[in-house]
Amino acid sequence: MKFPDIQALPLHPTFLQIFLAIFLIAFAYGVATVVAFVLGRLSERFPARRLLFKRLQPIPQIGVYVIATYLIIKLLGPQQTSLFAIVGSMALALGLAAQDLLKDIIGGIVVLIDKPYQIGDRIRVDNSYGEVTSVGLRSTKLVTLENRQVTIPNSEIVRDGVTNTNAGAVECLVTTRVYMPADLDLVTIETVAREAVLTSKGVYLKKPITVLVKDDPARNLVHLDIRAYVFDTRYEETFASDLTRRIRHVLFEKVRLAAEPREEITLEQIDERVRDAMAEHLMALGQRFVHRNNSEAR
Repeated sequence: MKFPDIQALPLHPTFLQIFLAIFLIAFAYGVATVVAFVLGRLSERFPARRLLFKRLQPIPQIGVYVIATYLIIKLLGPQQTSLFAIVGSMALALGLAAQDLLKDIIGGIVVLIDKPYQIGDRIRVDNSYGEVTSVGLRSTKLVTLENRQVTIPNSEIVRDGVTNTNAGAVECLVTTRVYMPADLDLVTIETVAREAVLTSKGVYLKKPITVLVKDDPARNLVHLDIRAYVFDTRYEETFASDLTRRIRHVLFEKVRLAAEPREEITLEQIDERVRDAMAEHLMALGQRFVHRNNSEAR
């Protein structure tokens, strides 16, 4: 198929048309930026609907750009032959010079249709793990737990696969691993771990809680795997850190108090001190959550 010579096509925009086209592009970019900002603020203002507002961001943005493109075409008013020739020449040039880009775009179309993840989900791709902040035709952007932005081409996501932690829900599963000396009582370890989860400010109690205790004689350790849901994905690290700190503190406090002479302290006093220690850590965690929410609100 032979395309017409683009230079011979009757497409001669005036200075005013070029100026209006540039203005439409800038205006569309400004509207898309404002819409993204407003929806982002709404997602922080209403945490229960946070993921919904984040997923709405691409819809008005794409709509604004589509309308702007249509208006620019109408403004320049090319004939049908000119339009087909321009589109065909651009497609041929892209096909020859941007094969990797086309792979990413095809991967983006697959992601948008199949929806293995959406904005706000926590995903793992290869060695990168974080919250999805943008899903485009060419790439997907996510923010890691270290607050670093990672851009992953969509072709790599389609090729390597993706692990979705929360799959559209606000809450997500958190697996906390704690290592303890093997000489501690396994029943006590499991009981303390379960109590620590149930008394945590970040736990989502409508989901199951699983506590697994595994003995490791080779290293003289006990592996404690705690699988519980945090009520908001943003507190994933805080939740795991709090459980680890409180479990280790309470268990070592039990060991220390139990080692004291019997005539100086009773079992009731040991339990009372342990409960006081757990209450102190619980209040500290609550203050951390309140401080973080107030910081985000500002």
